[in-house]
Amino acid sequence: MALPIQATPTYTTVLPVSGQTIEYRPFLVKEQNILVQAKEGEDAKRTMQSVKKLLQAVTNDKVVIENLPTTDLEWLFIQVRKVSVGETSKLMFPCGNPECSETEDYVLHLDKIQVDGEVPESKEVMITDKVGLTLSVPTVEHVEKIQDLDESNQSVELIKESIVNIFDEEQVYEGADLTRVEINEFVESLTFPQLEVLGDWYDKLPKLNATVEWNCKTCSEENKTKLEGIQNFF
Repeated sequence: MALPIQATPTYTTVLPVSGQTIEYRPFLVKEQNILVQAKEGEDAKRTMQSVKKLLQAVTNDKVVIENLPTTDLEWLFIQVRKVSVGETSKLMFPCGNPECSETEDYVLHLDKIQVDGEVPESKEVMITDKVGLTLSVPTVEHVEKIQDLDESNQSVELIKESIVNIFDEEQVYEGADLTRVEINEFVESLTFPQLEVLGDWYDKLPKLNATVEWNCKTCSEENKTKLEGIQNFF
């Protein structure tokens, strides 16, 4: 005799960067271990792999997770978490006073997580009067390629990964047609002011964040922390 298996509810959300409408379901008991692996991941790479695996399952393999902008992945994960285990997350913070050892148990309401920034109207960034780059919004695939690098090198490598083309007054050089050596030579020949111009473009892209404020019950220190990144929202 076959046991009755209840139907799983489905939900939809609009991703904040790509604008895609995604259908998803809550994760099931059999998938709980994936969430535990994501939460307890020893590094960002393992956490990302676990989150991808979970999101692939709850979207019934209809979404190519690697192609999502990273902010879209974080947004989708939070929506899935809300319908699966609740709309709050219990976090712990140390007091910001270096002379105080107190910690605070804080309940974060996931609805308070907001999207700041927007995709610039133009993806073209001029680095001289005549030379510019067309950039793509970094995806999960781009970020995974640079996760093993030192933080100081990640921003430069992210630029290399997300170059659509390089252009001047006479010609457009498509990124797909350039060799890795050519891209490396171009990016590594940039000046620091030019690198800052490119960095400003990335800094304006949408990001998920939440601000946490609490007063220490031991020393009365007023603490304020801005949370960014998926590891803060489990």
